[in-house]
Amino acid sequence: MFPDQPLTEDELNELDDFLMSDATPEECMDISMMDGFFTALAIGPGTLMPSRWLPVLWGETEADPMVWDSAERMQHLLGIVMRYYNDRIQDLQEGIDEYDPLIYTREHEGRTIPIIDEWCMGFVRAIQLDPEGWQPLVEGDPEAEGALLSPMLLYGTEEGWEELKRNEDLADKHQDFADAIGACVIGIRDYWLPHRKAASTFRRTEAKVGRNDPCPCGSGKKYKKCCGATPETLH
Repeated sequence: MFPDQPLTEDELNELDDFLMSDATPEECMDISMMDGFFTALAIGPGTLMPSRWLPVLWGETEADPMVWDSAERMQHLLGIVMRYYNDRIQDLQEGIDEYDPLIYTREHEGRTIPIIDEWCMGFVRAIQLDPEGWQPLVEGDPEAEGALLSPMLLYGTEEGWEELKRNEDLADKHQDFADAIGACVIGIRDYWLPHRKAASTFRRTEAKVGRNDPCPCGSGKKYKKCCGATPETLH
């Protein structure tokens, strides 16, 4: 399976079920959180290697590590995850002007209500992996560039939840914030685009992995036999 091929509906459901299963740590992201997480990784100020973000995706801790029941299962699921990640990068390439977040919904009094908390939490988790890099935007003018992060910070942080409780006017604008996510994502991508280009497209935050080095995904295999494999054997 080629790494740039979008997931099928069956694969998306398989990934969703796996993330929510007992096979993952208690703090593992659900698929909406993962979508927000990957979105922020794709449009942020720099590029982080999978060894930095995979443990966060799985929700690993010292007391609750990610344990695979087989190498085959691990390789299969990692392949699906990496294809989803690559698909989000393709979705957010320069020149694309629309973005649709993968969010949960619920029915209430005949209306479909978007549930954006999980997606925003995932986005914020990615920011927390590179706080120094994101600092100019996080601390930006809330009436200008800083406003691009308003939905994410309101619905993805404890401070934001407290603000929503205190301010009924903000809570009443739930649908407006949900509708704004797509435009905010494109705005954030464009905000960081000059920075990424100035850093030669990617800002490497870790040393380059050699073909015979252990794969940074944590599989225990050599990089050339795992994430560095050719498209015909990977994913």
